[in-house]
Amino acid sequence: MIYEYKKISPAEFLLFFSEQLPLIGTFYAAANTKTEPLPDSPEVIANIFASELASEILLTNSFVYLRAAKPETAADLQALSAAEIDDWQATGISPQKALPGQYTENKIKIILKSVIAPFMQQDGGDIELAGISGSTVQVRFLGKCHGCPYAQRTLKEKVEKTLVRFLPEIKEVIML
Repeated sequence: MIYEYKKISPAEFLLFFSEQLPLIGTFYAAANTKTEPLPDSPEVIANIFASELASEILLTNSFVYLRAAKPETAADLQALSAAEIDDWQATGISPQKALPGQYTENKIKIILKSVIAPFMQQDGGDIELAGISGSTVQVRFLGKCHGCPYAQRTLKEKVEKTLVRFLPEIKEVIML
């Protein structure tokens, strides 16, 4: 599988997959909060955590977000993760569905920070999570995006579509 690498910070990065994996929803685990991979999580998450190089993982059907336990081990984590995902995919992945409602706030924050915010930052704006109420996510647009005449369009066409795509339990995104 071919990967596209995108660095977010010295310890955080995304690996985009060249083809979608048969996953519905997102799978999450974090070592620093004792959020272990759930029993329904793909085994690749546990395999990556076993290395003790990762402190946080968010796995979707088209990318994986990884935060290294230490910035200096990010390159090792990148190589290990790519190898683990290749090995896992080679075994023939059966479709898996994430349990809705598991660590939703953490998942939303990662998707906002790693996928949506870079798009908005190109125009001098930003976005933050304001809250969650049931299946509705509340966000704030910051910087030049706050009050922009295209804000509602960006909200529905970029923010809402992206969050709903990766988190099927989310039904609506509103701006505060």
